[in-house]
Amino acid sequence: MLAVDKKHPASRESPMADLAPMQTARTIIALEHDAQGVALRWDDGLRSRFHVLWLRDNCPCPQCRHPQALERTFMFIDHTAPSIRSATLRADEVLEIEFRAGDESHLSRYTKGWLRAHGYSENEPRDRPCTPQLWDADIAYRLPCIDYTDYMQTNAGLRAWIEGVKTQGIVLLRGVPQQPGQLLEVARRIGPVRASNFGEHYDVVSMPNPNASAYTSMGLELHTDLANWRAPPDVQLLFCLKSSVMGGESVFADGFRVAEDLRAADQEAFNLLSTHDIEYRFHDDTCDIRTSAPVIEVDREGRLTRIRFNNWLRGVMIGPEKLIEPMYKALATFWGMLRNPKYRRELRLEPGHLIAYNNNRVLHGRAPFDASSGERHLQGCYLNQEDVDSALRLLERRQA
Repeated sequence: MLAVDKKHPASRESPMADLAPMQTARTIIALEHDAQGVALRWDDGLRSRFHVLWLRDNCPCPQCRHPQALERTFMFIDHTAPSIRSATLRADEVLEIEFRAGDESHLSRYTKGWLRAHGYSENEPRDRPCTPQLWDADIAYRLPCIDYTDYMQTNAGLRAWIEGVKTQGIVLLRGVPQQPGQLLEVARRIGPVRASNFGEHYDVVSMPNPNASAYTSMGLELHTDLANWRAPPDVQLLFCLKSSVMGGESVFADGFRVAEDLRAADQEAFNLLSTHDIEYRFHDDTCDIRTSAPVIEVDREGRLTRIRFNNWLRGVMIGPEKLIEPMYKALATFWGMLRNPKYRRELRLEPGHLIAYNNNRVLHGRAPFDASSGERHLQGCYLNQEDVDSALRLLERRQA
């Protein structure tokens, strides 16, 4: 039965000790409860069940959450297991529950928007990671391009940049002032820059005594950066300051598209590359950083989460002996697909261009260039995906 408390008039939903906006147009049309939980039925037919301990643990009141930090202070381990004494839906569709735990009682309130957003029943609609829009060479016709001023000064430009990184995995910023430190200003529009053994940022120029292949004029096979790190950087930014050499065009490929095509065409190769580790290593006079991980990483549901491929960082192939030849064969198959022109997008970065891409999805490389024919100077840095996601949530909070 639906118990409605009419003493509380309809009003704006009360806060849930959470700064994120949680609103819903859906209406609760039925409420049932027993000592062990609450069941809600919504106007679209969805049924949600919430366990008593889960509800008590998530009470948002100032006794259970710090009123300023909004962090949980209630410690369920220190309390007797609760039961529900009463459950009432107020006129403003706030669920009010009285708990009983031994001689203690506690009153908690939950907004319908929060309940809808956090339902965990089997039939609940769940937030899924942003679905990648896979691409091949035809990205030339739909590469997300954004004006620097829009990105730096408008919420719409910032959102478009973030969505480009999250969906296509790549976005081009045009008209960036060619000034020292401008790369970091662009990056910090999102959040803190992630440093590596190359520093907070690095200069991609041809050097007489390079410690990495990037600092030469040679062509670079498609690769992901810092594959030798246990957790490679999520988003890479490359800013073009000078580009007057012959050659040096950048090349990009959607590793997720290639991996999905590999899964469809050669399941055995896909399984080998997603279940067996390859060693990666970078070492110079100042560091020796290495890790072992699969070329293709998937989550528990089989969705692609990371591509890790970098031939000059690839270390010694690890056994067992019976897998050495099959692993080389599988790796050659994947590598050969990366070389197929149908997957590759060539792009000449011009001064003022800043391209950003998901380093765990999009592989990048370059054509060789003649260092004596002019100048080629790029700067690069990295961002964490957590900060990209945070920037998007803050936008949504401001626009709610």
